[in-house]
Amino acid sequence: MSLSDTMHALALGGALLLGIAGGASAQPLTLGEQFALRGYTGAAMGQVLTGVVKAERVGVLTNPSSICASLVGAIGGQVVATSKAADAFQVAALSKPEDAAAAVEAFNGRDAVALIFGGQVPAEENYALTKAALRALADANYRGALFLHLRVWVPKFAEKAALEDPVIGKYLAAKENIYTVTVDAANGKALVHRVSFAEPAQRSVEVLHQVAMNPTWLDLFKRSI
Repeated sequence: MSLSDTMHALALGGALLLGIAGGASAQPLTLGEQFALRGYTGAAMGQVLTGVVKAERVGVLTNPSSICASLVGAIGGQVVATSKAADAFQVAALSKPEDAAAAVEAFNGRDAVALIFGGQVPAEENYALTKAALRALADANYRGALFLHLRVWVPKFAEKAALEDPVIGKYLAAKENIYTVTVDAANGKALVHRVSFAEPAQRSVEVLHQVAMNPTWLDLFKRSI
């Protein structure tokens, strides 16, 4: 099974588990609605990074897609509005895996780094960017918090990279400050998790926080599945 097929199966399985698979009458999101969804989601992620992870200086590694750009912009707006640091937010848009090392080097000293890889980019490309970013973080022995976007966590990109690359595997297994957000759409909540790769299969260690999703955000999310 290809990586894109695997990702599709995982996403579909997640929707069925949550009981949120859209009916035949559900209308796909317009591009504007995709941006709006990322506005709500990004604001929540920014709150997680500043309020739960307690990061003052955040770096984001992402791809150049417009949907990821809208999500990253919303994250940044929340971080900048909340943090007291003059250089609270920094972004590197990676067009190829070889860009990751220099981007991570520029993030030296930041309290948290978020991997935001999704949008219109094919799963295979997002996985390659994720793996390169994790290897660069491992090589730099980055000690700050690591935040994984839902589109990195659900298809198990980090777990796959850890199994394929022993350097990444050792780094992630020893790291205790890795976080992600999942959605319990049935109950209208976004859940903030601290996660582990020590087994080395990924798993949630604890749910640290819950964010109530307002009706518009929840409806957009359900229609996006």
